[in-house]
Amino acid sequence: AKKKQDLDTEQIAMDNVKAWEETAGAKVTYVHTADRALAAGLTAYPGFDMLSVRPDGERRAIEVKGRASTGEIEVKDNEWAKAANLRDGYWLYVVYHCASPNPELVRVQDPFGSLLAKATGSMTISRPQIVGAASCDKGGVQ
Repeated sequence: AKKKQDLDTEQIAMDNVKAWEETAGAKVTYVHTADRALAAGLTAYPGFDMLSVRPDGERRAIEVKGRASTGEIEVKDNEWAKAANLRDGYWLYVVYHCASPNPELVRVQDPFGSLLAKATGSMTISRPQIVGAASCDKGGVQ
């Protein structure tokens, strides 16, 4: 039942985002599965769920997150990496209250700069993470 609710929530979120974009005149392509992404000319795992092309040519890579009510969302590694690379072209659309008759859409352009860069507090980075990220040339692991 929980898995079905999660799938229903995600579908409601995707439908709301598609409707929002189409209202703006955009052509929306779902790229949330490997076969859809490849068919759209992208890599199998592009780091976002939808590609929206607006009438003025603006392209939006949109990551969609849905919640039955409210709560935290998780942005996965490949999504953050794509957000960091695309910056203003990457959008996070979160649809809250998907289990209600009135879902609420919240849109964030450049979530990497808007959210991650503004995070407060410290980060803990383990030795294996540091070693794994080290360059092999000057200054790398010796």
